[in-house]
Amino acid sequence: ELKDVESVAKALQDRDVDLLDVRQWFDKLIALKPQLETHLGSRAEIVHSPDFESGCVHVLRGRQDHLTRAEKTALGPFIKLAGDATVESDDEDLSFVERLRKRRRIAGPAVSYEQLMTIPPTSNVVERLFNVTRVTFGHQRQGLQPATLEMILFLRENRGYWDSSTVNSIN
Repeated sequence: ELKDVESVAKALQDRDVDLLDVRQWFDKLIALKPQLETHLGSRAEIVHSPDFESGCVHVLRGRQDHLTRAEKTALGPFIKLAGDATVESDDEDLSFVERLRKRRRIAGPAVSYEQLMTIPPTSNVVERLFNVTRVTFGHQRQGLQPATLEMILFLRENRGYWDSSTVNSIN
């Protein structure tokens, strides 16, 4: 059971995780261990905006027609209305049903939420920072001043911005 929780915790740190993935993983963990509902459920205390999260999950599943009024309100800033489709005049040779099908195909969904796929489920960078902090603090907490620990964590998290030659040039 603990291995399942650990695998989800590691997967949460990936760069390509979206809210739908997280909700599915949490729901499966809750199915295995129902007492996790209070901590990982869609209405848990840790969820900042339950309506926003459940609305995102509905849209990412392709079920935006099942959104509640509260979910629609929460997702309001992300709405992109589709333009009105006009039927060309050369479609007169098509049957009535074919014209309606073409109109529906051109129009597509009336409302789309394009930016929801780009929203990370949590700040993955912050999640990684806390994991690095936990490991670092566990191994090096003896005899370190808080400022030194902060410096070590800063350098570890921002490793892409420096190398050993940069550190040597400062001394």
